[in-house]
Parts: sequence; structure tokens; C-alpha cells
Amino acid sequence: MKIISATHALVLSLAARQSLSAVTRGISDTVYSRLIEMATISQAAYANLCKIPTTITTVQKIYNAQTDINGWVLRDDSRKEIITVFRGTGSDVNLQLDTNYTLASFQTNPKCAGCSVHGGYYLGWVSVKDQVESLVQTQASKYPDYALTVTGHSLGASIAAITAAQLSATYNGVKLYTFGEPRTGNQAFASYINKQFQSTDPNTTQYFRVTHANDGIPNLPPTAQGYAHSGVEFWSVDPYSAYNTYICTGTQDQCCEAQGGQGVNAAHFTYFGMSSGACTW
Repeated sequence: MKIISATHALVLSLAARQSLSAVTRGISDTVYSRLIEMATISQAAYANLCKIPTTITTVQKIYNAQTDINGWVLRDDSRKEIITVFRGTGSDVNLQLDTNYTLASFQTNPKCAGCSVHGGYYLGWVSVKDQVESLVQTQASKYPDYALTVTGHSLGASIAAITAAQLSATYNGVKLYTFGEPRTGNQAFASYINKQFQSTDPNTTQYFRVTHANDGIPNLPPTAQGYAHSGVEFWSVDPYSAYNTYICTGTQDQCCEAQGGQGVNAAHFTYFGMSSGACTW
């Protein structure tokens, strides 16, 4: 008799309660390979981009000393893609940003009406905004047929989401891949970014919000404080594979959030077998 794991049993229970269409098991090998590539870049950002794909060229680093936001603009000529990646939490200064849950008006993007975002991450975004926009503009002008992609893990994931929302007001076809992303903004922000990235349907989405097992960070900040998730959730369970990746599109807490993880735990550090900054993959 085949034994069903506790995680898989919970998925079946969730599907039964929230309708079968809310949780779908398995993704294509093409999408899975893309998630692996973006996770590699995001996890490598903790160690100065160790072991990123050889097709990628580093254009320039993004850095602000006061907020300790670290990122890079990269270019992959093989894919005709300009990639912006942000490092996750790596210092006490970053931790202060992480715990500043006060919602801040998303003033840098007036097209996002009524939008507020995580106060700490907004401070981080504002501190590097000019660098990011200048570097992306220079690359986009030089390579007008290249796609724009933004990615990151943890704190870097939320900075990536804010960055992508900002860039989407200027550029068409921006794509966003986040890993272990906290809730980044209020419902207005979630609705705006879902519209911008066609994230109401997993077949059209340009925003891939990847979670792992019972990662506790996607449960923060609390919804009671006005926060909401956005994007289509791609939930990876162990042993990780394309088949063990679930597409979660319900409006209620489900998949990763429903596992009850709290804060930084083992599942948060490792995505698809790659630990943040370890560079042992």
C-alpha cells in the first residue's frame, strides 16, 4: 500500500475544502527548469553570485550602505534577458527592515492607486531606486529586444516585488520570480501587481511566487495588519521535483501558509536543494 505523506494528505484535504481547481499538482519541465534557474541566482546572491549560470554577465552591483540592500543587474545574452536580483537578509540592518511592518504609501509609483507596501522594504527600495532604474534603463536602451526579469529570496523577494511593480509602470512584459517572499503590501498592491503581471491565471502569469514546504516567512507580516499576498503560488514539497510542485490559486491561506510555519525555519533557507549562500549545489 502506498503511504501518503502528511504534506500530500494536507494538499488533498485543502483541495477538497477549497475546490479542486485551487490546488493543482505538477508543473511542466520547462517552468520547473526556469524556477530552478531563478532560485540558483537568488540563492547565489548571498555569496556574491557564486555558481550562477555561465551564460550570465554581471553588469553592475546595486548597493546602499545605510540599508545594506545588495543587488545586481545581470544580462543573459543567450536568453536575451536583463535580470535584476536582490540578496535576502544578511545583516542586523536588514533585520531592522524585516521587522518594520508599518505599511508605507507606495509613493514612487502613483499608478498604483491606494497601494501601500511593507515599510522596511519600502525604505530599502527607495535607497536603491535611482541605481536600479538607471541601470535597467541603460541596459534596456542598449538591448531593446531583451526581456526584463526581477528575482530574489526572502527580503530580496519583497524588494524584487516592489521593484518589478515599479518597472512594470514603465516597461512591458516584466517577469517576477520570488522565493520565500513575505507578504509585501496591502490588498490594493496585491491587486495592482496581479493585474500588471496577469496573475489571476497560472497559464498567463508573469509572477511566480515560489514557496517551500512549511517556510514560515510567507506567513509574515500578518494579514491582520493589512497585508495580502499576490502572484500565483508555486509550492515545492520534498522530494522536490516538477511533479511535487503545486500551483495554488485560491484566495484563502493554503499550501505553504496552511502548514503553520512561523518565521525563519529550515524550509526557508533551502529551495530546490540549494541553501542560501552555501554554493554547494
